[in-house]
Amino acid sequence: MKHLLAIILMFFSFQIMASHIVGGEISYECLGNDQYKITIKVYRDCNSNGAGFDIPLYLGVFEKGTNNRISTEAVPFTGSINLPVEFSNPCVTPPDDICVQGAEYTHVITLPPNQNGYIVTYERCCRGPGIINLMNPDSEGLTLLAEIPGTASGITCNSSPSFDNYPPLLLCNNDDLIFDHSATDPDGDILVYELCTPYHGGSNANPAPNPPNYPPPNYVVWENGFNETIPFGVNGPITIDPNTGLMVASPDLVGKFVVGVCVSEYRNGNLISTTKRDFLFTVFNCDISAAAEIVPQDELPSFNSFCDGLTINFENNSYGGTNYLWDFGVPTDPNATSTQFEPSYTFPSEGTYQVTLYMNPGWPCSDSSVQDFNVYESLNVNFEPPEDQCIDGNSFDFEGEGDYGNGASFLWEFGPNANPEIDSTEDVSGVTFNAPGVYPINYTVTWNTCEESFEDSITVHVQPIVDFDFESGLFCAPAEVQFLDESVTTSPMEYTWTFGDGASSILANPIHTYEHAGVYDVSLEIITLDGCIDTLKLEKPMYIKVYPPPIADFSVTPEVTNVFETEVFLSDHSIDSEEHFYQLNDEVDTTQRNLSFQFIEGGYHYPYQVVTNEFGCKDTAIRTIFVEPQTTFYVPTAFTPDNDDYNEVFLPIIYDVTDYQFEIYDRWGSKIFETTNTKEGWNGRVNGKIAKDGVYIWRIKYRNHREIFHEHQGHFSLLK
Repeated sequence: MKHLLAIILMFFSFQIMASHIVGGEISYECLGNDQYKITIKVYRDCNSNGAGFDIPLYLGVFEKGTNNRISTEAVPFTGSINLPVEFSNPCVTPPDDICVQGAEYTHVITLPPNQNGYIVTYERCCRGPGIINLMNPDSEGLTLLAEIPGTASGITCNSSPSFDNYPPLLLCNNDDLIFDHSATDPDGDILVYELCTPYHGGSNANPAPNPPNYPPPNYVVWENGFNETIPFGVNGPITIDPNTGLMVASPDLVGKFVVGVCVSEYRNGNLISTTKRDFLFTVFNCDISAAAEIVPQDELPSFNSFCDGLTINFENNSYGGTNYLWDFGVPTDPNATSTQFEPSYTFPSEGTYQVTLYMNPGWPCSDSSVQDFNVYESLNVNFEPPEDQCIDGNSFDFEGEGDYGNGASFLWEFGPNANPEIDSTEDVSGVTFNAPGVYPINYTVTWNTCEESFEDSITVHVQPIVDFDFESGLFCAPAEVQFLDESVTTSPMEYTWTFGDGASSILANPIHTYEHAGVYDVSLEIITLDGCIDTLKLEKPMYIKVYPPPIADFSVTPEVTNVFETEVFLSDHSIDSEEHFYQLNDEVDTTQRNLSFQFIEGGYHYPYQVVTNEFGCKDTAIRTIFVEPQTTFYVPTAFTPDNDDYNEVFLPIIYDVTDYQFEIYDRWGSKIFETTNTKEGWNGRVNGKIAKDGVYIWRIKYRNHREIFHEHQGHFSLLK
């Protein structure tokens, strides 16, 4: 695979014990401007309970030659995919527990040119148990290493080769593998391939070193009888063409085997760098199994009956095959065959045909399957459902239709609410139903070897009933009334409402406004449009009573005053009111009809009146009073917080101000009280305890009614 698709999945952190690393590779691409795109591909066994992929992955960047650490790069994890298990032997059943996940990390780093060049490394442990050709596979990890040449080589902005294909995960023992292990170099450098020993990296104690260790890394330790050129052992030869990268292997042992492949890039005869791929082959004992199987006719997804027509869409349940030959069993046509996996074929006429499927014909691994197919034209069974009827006196007639001849048998199924419930004649009359509803009707015809059914439905409607109601409440003119249709029917209806005041509506649930007091007759007429077609009308005399409202009215004198003449007189002029209520401000209300009230604060005031008559109907009137603002400011000189309910709070008198701030200080200058509420004073207590007798300082800041800022201060006495 050239690129691994990024699927966003979340894995556990690598802090847990690392295991079951399958392999990996690293490459880089020069982007220009001293920038390099590093690509790391890591593979793991997804059946293991070991570590997930690194989140993030840590790269070590070192100066080549000196091994000075340049930086440690954290590369984010973007997701992983399961690699496809590609296995082409048609007569072999591979194990079903092979699962390898791959993740691709990419990162762009800036590497200014230097003389020696750079080495980029990544380390990860561990490979896990069951690897045949390593000494201690549970403790062996991997290191991926990329070499970026320096200016001393005469090469700038080099890109490394990258492998084109990932090797197959599964191999058969004693079966040849021929695999294109070539790579592509973006710079067109000469590539040379060889088998090599993978690097070791990390440890059980530190599976993902951060920062990575200094290069060069150690090599993995081969088990006795294995090395880089015989990773399958002496009886399992493997070669790789140094010029083309074509790999040929014939493993004979069963198990897991680590293999290393190196590709070196040369320019003008000089070695630039070597890229190493580290991967794992799984070799198993091939269990050859193959069988041909035609899906029987009555098990096909499209099967309804043996009378589905002359065309059959065949399905193939064979396994282990790659080539197929179908013989459709037409004696008069030797060319009635197909090599498709699942063909579709139209037979020339009705009848029974013996169909044969040959799997891998002419191959050593082959098989065949035979099935009989009954092919007949459709009976086209159907009936025209009768029109809907009302429950009262319902009676339905049914006539069967279709392409069948003499000797056909019939079955009508009407359901448990019908009389009769079933019938065996082609045409049926007088079928009744005992309840309203929608009833499925099934008609089945059997003729020759064919059986075909058709289903439709009929509707039995309830007998229409007209009725209506309204949302109850006290209706005072002008009164809005919500009417509610409570008619019973199963068909669409047309409505005509009359409200007794000359108005009407055609809505199902209208809202009507009665402008005047009175008692009104209401009627509803409905017309059903299908099913039980009928016209029904219901009239309810003296149905809605609407009461007259009172009239709220009062006067204020004067309408304009000032803070020095704050008294205003309110005089009631309401009509037909029994209960009376004034709301003078946010805090004061009264039930007096005529009164005077002090509107002290400057600005607009909006007293309103609510009156109620003998029927419970209400009306409201509101008036506007304007008090010309004038800042009023007075501060007392003493107070006595001695719990005698007299002069207990030190409270300045101030009106018509904004941005108010009132503060009190003791004689040492410590603030002991503050507020921004003009109606809040000091109760003489500090931290819950009564303050000492003495002189205290007050300070007041505010903006007056002209938005001019003022600040005053003075002193006062606390006496007990």
